[in-house]
Amino acid sequence: MSAPINIGFVPLTDAAPLIIAHEMGFAREEGISLNLSRELNWSTVRDKLGFGILDGAHLLLPLALSLSLGVGPVFCEIDVAMIMNMNGNALVVNHQLANALRVAGCQIGDARSFATTMIKLTSNAPVRIAVPYMDSMHVTMLRHLILRLDKRPEDIFEFHVSSPSAIESLLRSGDVDAFMVGAPWGSKAVENDTGCWMLSSNSIWQGAPEKVLGLRRGWVRENEELGVRLTRAVYRGANWVANRSNASVASEILSRSEYLDMDASLIEYNLRGEVVVNSSGTTIFDPLAIQFDANRIGFPWHSSIGWVAEQNASSWKIDKSVARQLSTECCRTDLYRKALESIYGPVPSANAKLEGSLAELTPVSGSNNPILGPDAFFDGEIYDPA
Repeated sequence: MSAPINIGFVPLTDAAPLIIAHEMGFAREEGISLNLSRELNWSTVRDKLGFGILDGAHLLLPLALSLSLGVGPVFCEIDVAMIMNMNGNALVVNHQLANALRVAGCQIGDARSFATTMIKLTSNAPVRIAVPYMDSMHVTMLRHLILRLDKRPEDIFEFHVSSPSAIESLLRSGDVDAFMVGAPWGSKAVENDTGCWMLSSNSIWQGAPEKVLGLRRGWVRENEELGVRLTRAVYRGANWVANRSNASVASEILSRSEYLDMDASLIEYNLRGEVVVNSSGTTIFDPLAIQFDANRIGFPWHSSIGWVAEQNASSWKIDKSVARQLSTECCRTDLYRKALESIYGPVPSANAKLEGSLAELTPVSGSNNPILGPDAFFDGEIYDPA
């Protein structure tokens, strides 16, 4: 009999590794049964983890850290077993702002150009921008983009929180001027002509960890072997999704009412590495726009997660060193290594690396030939965790 595990997810394309692990039988082959709980917003996921209703979740990385720190309304120590995807977020603005950006010389798709132009346009008031949650990579990346240009993020962006599925309606109603959201909701808004695509999150940082497999630490203590098997199943699901020849089947599964409940074609664009850039359905190919290749991105690096923790330290009102230590405690590199050992998956020998140093696919030291990259920041920054 399969051991049941209660896992939450928000209807986004990057929940695919969990959903596919369930639907394609990878979890069953590991002797586990995934009870997948569809949640419409991150606050519900947060609360259900805190009350022990969920054993784990498809989780925003900064939320996993803030839960562990107890800086919000809920305290729940989270173990990050693996990175489920990198990037996948689109920044969409209303037509008025898009026109103003173009007139001011903004180069669409270029993070630095967008930021410098936005700084010019917000001399009197910040732009109202919707995000799915404040402890998110959406906010982390946008703040970082502005800080690296020596400006204050609060002078440029006024953040508003909305569930991903409702975020387009805020733009349509005029309650916000822009939003940043995970796939496929940005593509949907662009195809509906609600707004204009400006850039993808990977133009800020190519190697940004986005959603993680987050497990309640108390549950892992009592069920470590189940945690290993779950990690292995999700790892296999992520690699299956990363194979673009599976995009059609995967998008049909994800489009079902119990999962994303939307047109499969929009999801398939994402899984094929295509970004919808206008209401005519024109796409551009960007293989880094959303990344699922667990062989390359699944390892929960102390360095990349530490970078995220440090970026959020000031908003959490803690010292950067405390944030970095917290992130190290959350990174279950041991669990990940155990999960991949029996299937000879590639794992690096180190737990940390120089973030932003890889311009292309690069072999690194480790077992079974791990290959990493690219992971460049928009301005050439190199983050050394030492």
